[in-house]
Amino acid sequence: MKRSTIRKVEDLLRDYPEIDKYIEDREKELRYPMTQDDENIGGGRSQSLRNERTLTMLITIDEDRRLNTLKRQREVIDDCLDGVGEDTQVIIGELYFRKRPQYTVDGLVVNHLVHCSRRSAYRLKKEFISECAKRFGLYDLD
Repeated sequence: MKRSTIRKVEDLLRDYPEIDKYIEDREKELRYPMTQDDENIGGGRSQSLRNERTLTMLITIDEDRRLNTLKRQREVIDDCLDGVGEDTQVIIGELYFRKRPQYTVDGLVVNHLVHCSRRSAYRLKKEFISECAKRFGLYDLD
């Protein structure tokens, strides 16, 4: 796998703890868009305009590319985490989900936070990243 692919997956994993906040923020952006004040005073407005805005907002939220991408990222990482053992979850959690990781893979092994060898720990990490890359559609044969 290319180093750039690994880096991309690692960046997505580091963003994972904040992904729910990103989704919520994007939905707020779509629900409450910045609108300019209408200075055209007078004239009547149709009541159907409000209903059209609601319908347009729902369609926009449903079809928003960025929002759907964020949801897909969360789903892929959740699925990958569900399919691995406890050691892999500890490794990925420590390396990517913590703001300030205390341990490296070697540190996790030496301090017996994972119950496998150093080589196995690195293999578990690599397999997890490869599986995420495949599901993201980033996997290459290099």
